[in-house]
Amino acid sequence: MAETCSRSTKLIVTALVAVVIISALTAFAYTSSNAALRSTAQEGLKSTVGVMATGINASEIQGLQPGDENTPQYLAVAAKLRTMRSMNDHLLNAYIIRVNTTDMSASFLVDDLYPLDPSGSARIGQVDNSPDKVEIFAALSGPTASPVPYTDSWGSFMSAYAPIDDSAADSSGNTYAILGLDVAANDYIASTTTGGWIIVTGIVSIIIVLSALYVFGRKSW
Repeated sequence: MAETCSRSTKLIVTALVAVVIISALTAFAYTSSNAALRSTAQEGLKSTVGVMATGINASEIQGLQPGDENTPQYLAVAAKLRTMRSMNDHLLNAYIIRVNTTDMSASFLVDDLYPLDPSGSARIGQVDNSPDKVEIFAALSGPTASPVPYTDSWGSFMSAYAPIDDSAADSSGNTYAILGLDVAANDYIASTTTGGWIIVTGIVSIIIVLSALYVFGRKSW
């Protein structure tokens, strides 16, 4: 009787250890897989916004003032942004931001949703209260992307930013404005959380191990 109890205890301990090990390995594989997907998605966004920013000449947006949303200059830039954005079905919005390094403020200059969606687009001079303030200012030096999806008054997004040079023809190395791109947070999360098969594999492995231990235990009794 004592020997049977001892075997039962050993089997239970073995089963618990197996479950813990498999669960830990499954969690590690799932986390690593999604981290890799997030890194790839962020790099892709940064690459896209970087390329698009080179297509904007500072001379196209210089002189824009609040109230100029319906001028030919503004509408031409907004249309250009929409055309570039249309090349990627996942992009929701493209916009240009001016930053003030003195008071660390950021405000919209051009929003490609205007005039198609006047109520849902930012006007010239409207303050950008995005939680991505650090990434926006970091984009003065090169492309950046949100570390994680965020929510603001416009919705939930994952964004990328890149510098617009002061002069494409005769660059002085200075940034005149920042180009921003938005992707829906849900789309980003869906594309970076695709390791469900890893969890399924882990569960199946646990079931197989427990079944094997059960069968072995029955034969030993």
